[in-house]
Amino acid sequence: MTQPPSSQPSVAASLKYTVLKTLITVGVTVLLIALLREGLAGLPWVDHVSGGHVGAIILQTLAVDGVARRQQAVAIGLMVVCFAAAVLVVRLGERLWRRS
Repeated sequence: MTQPPSSQPSVAASLKYTVLKTLITVGVTVLLIALLREGLAGLPWVDHVSGGHVGAIILQTLAVDGVARRQQAVAIGLMVVCFAAAVLVVRLGERLWRRS
């Protein structure tokens, strides 16, 4: 059975909307990863200004003693967290958009 012609534009619009949401989610994920990277790069400066060592401890924890597999696992974990945060941001943005 074929669908009635009236549903065809709705399917195309739905597909475009899904593609747009996917692109926005990927973009927000990349932005969050870039912000995280810049934030981590600024931790030594924070330690210098504050006189503390919290930034160094965070960086040492993320470096996982130089073991490549563990570093990759931490990097993948951070990317997954950024993706999950991006999904939440996009969903919240979608709800706000529909309300207005």
